[in-house]
Amino acid sequence: MSAETRRYPKRVKCKRDLEIKIQPLKKAHIPQLMELFRSLDRTDRAMLRSDVLDPYYQKRIARQIVDEDVNRLVAWSGDQIIASLVLHRGRARWIRHTGEVRIIVHPKFRRYGIAVILLEEVVPYARSMGVEKLYANMMPEQVAAIRLFKSIGFHREATLRDHVKDSYGRYHNMRIYSMDLEAAHKAMDDLISSFSDFSG
Repeated sequence: MSAETRRYPKRVKCKRDLEIKIQPLKKAHIPQLMELFRSLDRTDRAMLRSDVLDPYYQKRIARQIVDEDVNRLVAWSGDQIIASLVLHRGRARWIRHTGEVRIIVHPKFRRYGIAVILLEEVVPYARSMGVEKLYANMMPEQVAAIRLFKSIGFHREATLRDHVKDSYGRYHNMRIYSMDLEAAHKAMDDLISSFSDFSG
């Protein structure tokens, strides 16, 4: 068990005094994760890469937990999973240092800052696994998600034209946003140092 894994479960207070518990997903909690997926409307699900309501998808998640090639951090409110962050680490040798990030938040909990908390949480979590670069694939229509990722330091690297075909059969451009974790870590250290200078 890594030092980062031992940090969990972790309790965090969000906006409006909502307290959440963050921890890696366990096989026993897959039913609660499926409830989160069922809370999404069809428009939200159309933007997802996989059919999360496919019965086989539960088995796929269980296998990912065993194989440890996909890691999920989930946020709990009481006995309910209200958000999930997925970290897909690159499998091929030449991209093992990268990780793709995706986030889902329950519709009723989207103005509590939970996504920002999970994104900030995944940086040390990913670094502890040897990930040096995070990236996210998003469509231009996902305005709120793009704004969120940019707010914590992701920047756009590329656009692939008509690369996504959603469940309605519509084509979308795909934008790739990324963050260099070493650079982000250094920037945070510099920021902390600057505050120390002013504090005397």
